[in-house]
Amino acid sequence: MLELRPLSPADLPAMLLIEQAAYDHPWSESLLASCFGERYLGGGAWQQDALVGYYLADWLLDESTLMNLCLRPDCRGRGWGRTLLDDYLARSTALGCRHWWLEVRRSNRTAQGLYLSAGYHEVGCRRNYYPTVTGREDALLMGRTLDPGA
Repeated sequence: MLELRPLSPADLPAMLLIEQAAYDHPWSESLLASCFGERYLGGGAWQQDALVGYYLADWLLDESTLMNLCLRPDCRGRGWGRTLLDDYLARSTALGCRHWWLEVRRSNRTAQGLYLSAGYHEVGCRRNYYPTVTGREDALLMGRTLDPGA
């Protein structure tokens, strides 16, 4: 069974291991550590007391940016990315957010599909945003707005 709960700085070692396993260009421990504080929102998914995925976001007033959603590679394809995204959207909505943003690699069709199914849409492109093994890759900028009548 998957358990969701907010992240704390004590989770940094497990987050770093997941980050390093998931990405060719992972975030550093210091960058992950900088995402704890009043303006940040982080949630983790645990299975049998082991962190299997997490998200990090910032928020200000009625806007939030999802900065990172990461799953252990062996835990992908189980719907847990959706579970983490739903948790993020619910928690940020409870904080008063009505507008959400994110960047996603142009090559990451799986993540794009997840975000589109959650109401995000493409609003722009950041050229050569992400480093790759062979150079750089574009990021698609995606946004989502809560219906004002909701």
